[in-house]
Amino acid sequence: MKLKNYQEDVVLRAIDIALEDQPEIVSDPAFVNDVAAYVLNRVPPRYVMSERGFLRLTVEELEAGNGSRSLANIIELMILVNRGIEIVRSRRPSPVSVGSGGSYLPGPEKPNEFVHNYPQFIGRVVDDVTDEPVYGAVVTLHMDGDQVPPAEPGWSNPYRTHPQTRAFFSFWPHPAKSEHEAAICQILFTTEHPDYESLAHTESITTRGAFERTTAIYGEEVVNIGTLRLRPKVQG
Repeated sequence: MKLKNYQEDVVLRAIDIALEDQPEIVSDPAFVNDVAAYVLNRVPPRYVMSERGFLRLTVEELEAGNGSRSLANIIELMILVNRGIEIVRSRRPSPVSVGSGGSYLPGPEKPNEFVHNYPQFIGRVVDDVTDEPVYGAVVTLHMDGDQVPPAEPGWSNPYRTHPQTRAFFSFWPHPAKSEHEAAICQILFTTEHPDYESLAHTESITTRGAFERTTAIYGEEVVNIGTLRLRPKVQG
């Protein structure tokens, strides 16, 4: 195989994932190429002699223990892809919607009002008996009892697991405003699948208020909630 910039495959795969629910955009080569050019001009090249799937490499690195840094790189790339999508859309005369997502959250309007930025969450859904990944499971993130919108377009909530991500899922909740500098948030992950019993997993995090919304991803702030194990329903 000839020498090539592996990042081209990575970026194109990331774009495909970001637009997986919008076939009308994926089928537009000009749109995809414009987004790819935007992203590739902002990431370092990586030349290799073989091709690998984007998510396959991601999961392999994560499972090998490279953890937060690899995960942060992937998340940073997906944010860059989604920004490229928004920019390309804005430059077109008849832009196509890329779906719901958190709108920009302006700074505090009151002297004592804080912006509480939330971390990114990642986890995986597996069969409790076989340890095999479970595809088609619907994972939903709730914060303080409410289903929350994502911080950026492309971070679906709820999220449906599929083979492309080996049943891994991720969330980035939209930030919130508060008059309190420190806040404790109760987080609930619910998982549903027709062949398995429902599962609820809870987390509690403490956030500190800032004066602006965070748009960057930092590896040490990614929260890995681990493996959600689903019990098969008893047949009969």
